[in-house]
Amino acid sequence: MNKKWMLGLVLALTLTVLAACGSNNNTENSEEGSSNEKETLLIGTEATYPPFSYRDDNNEITGYDVEVAREVADRIGMKAEFKAIEWKGLLSSLETERIDMVANQVTITDDRKEQFDFTEPYTYSGGQVIVNENNDDIKGIEDLEGKTVGTTQGSNYAQAAEEAGAETKIYKGANQVLTDLSNERNIEAAMNDRLFILTELPEQDYKVKGVGETFNKTEMAFALPKGNEDLVNKINDALKEMKEDGTLADLSKEYFDGENVSE
Repeated sequence: MNKKWMLGLVLALTLTVLAACGSNNNTENSEEGSSNEKETLLIGTEATYPPFSYRDDNNEITGYDVEVAREVADRIGMKAEFKAIEWKGLLSSLETERIDMVANQVTITDDRKEQFDFTEPYTYSGGQVIVNENNDDIKGIEDLEGKTVGTTQGSNYAQAAEEAGAETKIYKGANQVLTDLSNERNIEAAMNDRLFILTELPEQDYKVKGVGETFNKTEMAFALPKGNEDLVNKINDALKEMKEDGTLADLSKEYFDGENVSE
C-alpha cells in the first residue's frame, strides 16, 4: 500500500513539473511573438513604381520611398518588412490594418486625412510646364497667357492652364500631347507632374523640357491607420533627423538625378 502511494506521489509530482515547464515555454513563446510583432513594421508598397518602389535585379524591393521607410524604421528601433500590393489595394489594406504603413507616394488630401494618419511629408511635387526643347520664350506658368496648352481629358492641368490665360487642346493621352509638342505642332506647351518630368521624360525620345517653378504643390507622406499617434510622432522625429543630417536629401538625389524632392 505504501509502495503504491509513493508511486502515485512521484507520478503526480512528475506531471506537475512537466506542466510547469510547458507553461513556461508557452509563456516565453508568447512573449517572443509579441516582441517580434512590436519590433517589425509591415509596410505596403507597389514594387512596380520606379523610382519610388520597384524590384532590383535581385528581385529585392527598393526605391526612394522604400529606402526612406527602411531608414526611418531603423531609427525608431523597428525592422522594416515590405509587402508588395497593387495600388488599388494599398489603402484598403491599411484601413483593415493588414499592414502598418504605406510607403508609396501617397498624396495628403483632406479626404484621406479623415481616414488615415499621416506623417510629415518626405516628398514635395506639383505641376510643371513642358515646352519644346527649342522654346526659350516660355519660362514658366506665368508665360502661358494667350498660348495653346495640350492636356488630356479630365486632367487637372486643363483648369490650371485656363486660369493662367491659355487656351487648351484636349488629347486622349499624354503620349499624343508630347508627340505634338516635340514636333512643334498645334500646341506650344503642356503640363505634367514635376516628378514625372524628372524621372520619365529623360527616358523618352521626346524633344521637350520642363521649365519654371512648380505650381499646385502636392505633399506626399507615409500613411498609417487612424489612432497611431505615438508611432506617427516617432516617425516624424526620425524624418526630422534625416532632414537635418542630410540623409533625406542624399536619398532623394540618388534616385532623382541630383534633385532634392524632399523639400
